[in-house]
Amino acid sequence: MLDTERIEELIDAVTEKIYLANRTGELESLLEQWGLLDLITDDAPSSDDFYDTYKDGKIVVLGSPQTKENELLGVIKNLGLDKSRFEFCLDYKKIVSYQFSKLQYNPNYRLVIVGAMPHSTAGKGDSSSAIANMENASGYPKVIRLGSNELKITKTNFKMALQEQQAIGYI
Repeated sequence: MLDTERIEELIDAVTEKIYLANRTGELESLLEQWGLLDLITDDAPSSDDFYDTYKDGKIVVLGSPQTKENELLGVIKNLGLDKSRFEFCLDYKKIVSYQFSKLQYNPNYRLVIVGAMPHSTAGKGDSSSAIANMENASGYPKVIRLGSNELKITKTNFKMALQEQQAIGYI
């Protein structure tokens, strides 16, 4: 009999194999080998919809804000959210080298809130920007753009975005 820690390691390894197979288009083959192909039948979600994130996963905030990080943390506290769920990258220059790839096929990341950021970043791939890449490539968490005509993070639009996600039960 395995101990709890060993079982968790096993679950992590199996989960990683499933995500890799999904990403490389080999999920059906893997599930067939394991006798689980019926899990992705026509009534089940397609393999494109197979990826999802944990509801209590991290919320990443990317972009140069019009307000201070402390004010954003205040909004988080007032909404009753756990500040440890949030990861901030608010420095315009640091966003250029932000590792967007860590967000892809990582169920520990639930939401990405974006404001003003450089178009040319490490995570843009073949897209015009990292934001467009996250919105169009599979395996990324939900992306919310803040700002109406131009991207910007304000205390008000940050609060509204979080409230909306709470209201629909996404976070």
